[in-house]
Amino acid sequence: MFGKIAAFEFRYQLRQPAFWVIGILFALMSFGLVAASDNISIGGGGNVNVNAPYALAQANTVFAILFMLATTAIVANVVARDATTGFGPMIQASQATKFDYLYGRFVGAFAAVALCFLSVTVGTIFGTFMPWVDQETIGAFRPGDYAWSYFVMGLPGVFLTSALFFALATVTRSMMATYVGVVAVFILYISLTSALARPEFEDILAWLEPFGASAYGLVTRYWTPVERNTLNPALEGVFLYNRLIWTGVGVFFLAAAYFLYRPATRGAKASKQDKLRALAEKAPAAPVAAGSLPAPSYGFASGWAQLSRRTGFEMGLIFKSPAFLVLLVLGAFQGVGSLLFAGEVYGAPVFLVTRLVVELLQGAFGLVAIIVAIYYAGELVWRDRERKTHEIIDATPTPDWTFLVPKTLALVLVLGSILFVGILTGVAVQTYKGGVDYELDKYVFWLLLPGTLNFAFLAVLAMFVQALSPNKFVGWAIMVVYLVSTIVLQNLGFEHVLYRYGGGIGVPLSDMNGQGDFRGFSNWTDAYWSAFAVILLVVAYALWRRGTETRLLPRLRRLPRRLAGPAGAIMAVAAVAFVSLGGFIFYNTNVLNEYVTSDQEEKRQADYEKALLQFEDTPQPSTVSVTYVMDLDPYAPRLVTEGTYVVENRTGAPLTEMHLRWVPDLQVTRMEVEGATIAREWEEFDYRIYRFATPMAPGERRTVRFETVFEQRGFKHRGNTTRLVDNGTFVSNSEFAPIIGMSRQGLLRDRTTRRKYGLPAELRQARLEDTSAQARNYIGADWVTSDITITTVGDQTPIAPGYKVSDVTRNGRRTARFVTEAPILNFLSVQSARYEVARQVHDGIELAVYHHPGHERNIDRMFQSLKTGLDYFQANFSPYQFRQVRIIEFPAYAQFAQAFANTIPYSEGLGFIADFRDPEKIDYVTYITAHELGHQWWAHQVVSSDQQGSTTLTETLAQYSALMVMKETYGEDQIRRFLKFELDNYLRSRGTERLEELPLYRVENQGYIHYQKGGSVMYLLADQIGEDRVNAALRTLLQRFAFQGAPYPRSLDLVAALRAVAPADKQALITDLFERITLYDVKVNETTATRRSDGRWDVTVTVEARKLYASGQGEETEAPLNETFDIGLFAAEPGDRAFDARDVLLFERRPLRTGVQTFRFTTAQKPAFAGVDPYNKWIDRNSNDNVRAFD
Repeated sequence: MFGKIAAFEFRYQLRQPAFWVIGILFALMSFGLVAASDNISIGGGGNVNVNAPYALAQANTVFAILFMLATTAIVANVVARDATTGFGPMIQASQATKFDYLYGRFVGAFAAVALCFLSVTVGTIFGTFMPWVDQETIGAFRPGDYAWSYFVMGLPGVFLTSALFFALATVTRSMMATYVGVVAVFILYISLTSALARPEFEDILAWLEPFGASAYGLVTRYWTPVERNTLNPALEGVFLYNRLIWTGVGVFFLAAAYFLYRPATRGAKASKQDKLRALAEKAPAAPVAAGSLPAPSYGFASGWAQLSRRTGFEMGLIFKSPAFLVLLVLGAFQGVGSLLFAGEVYGAPVFLVTRLVVELLQGAFGLVAIIVAIYYAGELVWRDRERKTHEIIDATPTPDWTFLVPKTLALVLVLGSILFVGILTGVAVQTYKGGVDYELDKYVFWLLLPGTLNFAFLAVLAMFVQALSPNKFVGWAIMVVYLVSTIVLQNLGFEHVLYRYGGGIGVPLSDMNGQGDFRGFSNWTDAYWSAFAVILLVVAYALWRRGTETRLLPRLRRLPRRLAGPAGAIMAVAAVAFVSLGGFIFYNTNVLNEYVTSDQEEKRQADYEKALLQFEDTPQPSTVSVTYVMDLDPYAPRLVTEGTYVVENRTGAPLTEMHLRWVPDLQVTRMEVEGATIAREWEEFDYRIYRFATPMAPGERRTVRFETVFEQRGFKHRGNTTRLVDNGTFVSNSEFAPIIGMSRQGLLRDRTTRRKYGLPAELRQARLEDTSAQARNYIGADWVTSDITITTVGDQTPIAPGYKVSDVTRNGRRTARFVTEAPILNFLSVQSARYEVARQVHDGIELAVYHHPGHERNIDRMFQSLKTGLDYFQANFSPYQFRQVRIIEFPAYAQFAQAFANTIPYSEGLGFIADFRDPEKIDYVTYITAHELGHQWWAHQVVSSDQQGSTTLTETLAQYSALMVMKETYGEDQIRRFLKFELDNYLRSRGTERLEELPLYRVENQGYIHYQKGGSVMYLLADQIGEDRVNAALRTLLQRFAFQGAPYPRSLDLVAALRAVAPADKQALITDLFERITLYDVKVNETTATRRSDGRWDVTVTVEARKLYASGQGEETEAPLNETFDIGLFAAEPGDRAFDARDVLLFERRPLRTGVQTFRFTTAQKPAFAGVDPYNKWIDRNSNDNVRAFD
């Protein structure tokens, strides 16, 4: 009987449209990821093939999660189906046992689910064979990889969810309860994995995450592209246990379903039956004569009463729904999870300011609101018909609008209440974390009102769809298709707000600038879609089912008559508003501004390169001095600049032409090049070539004069400027002034994208051996003197590089002039905002932090970092070239700090909300401040050539400088956690490399190399050859190249300086660290501690070590190891929150060779831990096994 039931169920499912619809949908999705999408990828991209084992595993995992709804529709329905169709009693009367019935049904349905899920693999395989797919992104077809991903990563997760929702449906006999369970599981999964997505929790998450993604990620976290393209992880350790445990949990759910299943059909609960019986007993024996009824009223008071009461009634039904309460609790749970660890940097928390809470709650409650809007629209529209009361209600003397409007309004108000619960959640978490003020006005105007309006658009659309659909299930399906299509179409280039229903202009938030002009921009699109929503409501009203006629076609025939009265007038007004607002939006986005999709922007970049890259090596004059007179109106916003360049021919040969370019948003209203006229111009690329009437002789100077306008005209569909704003303007000279010469910066880099547009697959920096590249620096700016005059509104403080020589306010306008004394790079910025200023003086250098009022947190920390940095850098590198250092806060539209000459713009979202009430957290404010101060030497004294290794001389040395400040501030014992973060980031990033990993001295602006690896390398080298020797080498570099023009220094000069000070036995180490990709793998295999008769302890530590060289794609070759490593014995674990110097019992440097070695020590007390390279100074592939506890 078991086999017959399973076979019957399997055949039944294969005949259902849902099986084929789901299968085709998932096949198309997986096919599209491989063959039709350049913007979305799962696991692939860069050097990882789209059909690599790694990509297949990731895709199967993601699709297994998304497949939960499919498993519910097929597997969970098998028991609930019998309850709803009434077929259950017939089965219970048959000879089938409970085991045969339940598990036969499950096995048959799960077999169908497994077959359906195979569509993911089929879609992927077909996608790889499409002729238009870039074959460079496709690896060899290996059936075993598809099978491994399907059976190991995909199917166990599908089995788990099938068993879970089968058990839930078996117990509840309700598909509604089961679908609520699906949503609950999905939200809990997202919340928990997001909250625990931190390095310290990755081991725990590898056990707890049910789909195997975290366990797989833990095993493969340091895999290189070549490993991701060729390997599947071994089924062992935590990865194997995860797969077995969660498969076992699925079996447990199946067993629970068996024991909890009751064959009785579902009926009313006893309590409900008792109530019905009591009501029946109280019924009068004889009819009561009815009195006269009051005359009906159809005025305003009656309409308002109907609207308010029916709205309240509909809201009450939703609020009392268990499903709604469950969704609300889950939304709050997700909100709490996202807020608790929000904004962390290096594991350190931030103060939970309202701006950050609002940004996070928009996402946390968004999914809940979408589900509520779609689901309850169907319930509200179809409730009366499902309960067979619609004819009675439709016969009542009520106007037609009372059927639609109260339901819609109720749904909108319910969605608003979800956001209100979000506000309560945010305030609660703010109270728990402490340290901030409650800004309830921001909650209302930044979240509640705009959020409710956005949800209202979705609610209206859902009601409209349900009003036209033949049943609520079709309506739900249409809404799901709509949601998916919005994502797909946008990635296909359909981006305009005029046809993306409910789409609006983005509103970035800032404490400094509030919502700025962005809310005003968004209000126009909100009004536009509000008008369209009214049209949808009127059409839904006109097509509303009243009475027995439910077919759509007859209702459509009555549509003109239904629109003949007030409804038609409302619709006409809304249509006029819709068209008028649409025209205004089109004028702003397509006339005042250029409408460019992402694909069009890509093509523009490709065309730009094809036309202009040929001029990259054309000799150009150098800038000697710059003068800017700037008139800023931040409220317009508009910046008018009159500028003068003095340029000099330093090429050694006559120059016949000069090339000038500018950014697309800049208008050049006047441009004059002394002794030259326009020879050629590319208006579409904002590029001109001027030809000198008389060639510019070597050493000759000439003048370039120009006037530019940088402004926001109206608003764009996306990319509205965040640089010119009411309060917090921050613009660089490349945005308001022309640039001399062609540069490849900003051109397309991705190989696949380049091949798509017929470009060479790679666009790389000049090779290190190319000496001609030393003619320009990598910033693309010359050493200049500057004279900058800025006029802004009277209550703002203008700031620019240089010393302020005048500051005058007249007629509500403030004008300040800044002049430099020391040479600076023509790479500068200006700021303007309503600032408070904190000032200190340190050894004659003025320190200042310009900050938003109320943002005083961490200012003392910034000052201390500046002081420590200035002391260390001047003592060990060279004198500081300025008399001031200024940190300038700018709005949280971006999260970075940046070094310009004696000014450091610093995001309000980075350093001004960092929370260091826990002193054990990594002080990243000190680190970032020291890094940017370090750039005053490494970029603003020594700037490198534009070729491989350029950022080694700037970013890597700034990293080293910051690490020295951290060590000076906190000591070496506390720096381990920071180095561990850096090492982990470097190793993880190797697998996402899009071109090839390069040795440090050949880095091509690859952040994970010049930041994370570079800082660790320099710290290790200082540890191995001595900090004084490293600093001596850097002093030599500064003495040779500070403020030098072409030929600019290369990373080879840094390596040579280091070799000059390093002893002979460390020359090979310099080669390994800079000129090769070198990895180390050291671990403690065994520890023993034996007490001696004198009370001391004999300790043995067995260490295994090896060294590896890697290629750019990650292929590794073992090499002999012969270095000295730190070996330590400790009373507490290094890196632990409470660890300090008192816990170091023994710390020695011992030679380490390839293989296994045993070291012996004697200590006064028994150590708790032993470690090799315990402070993570070396590039160790797995630093987690460097420290081992004693038994």
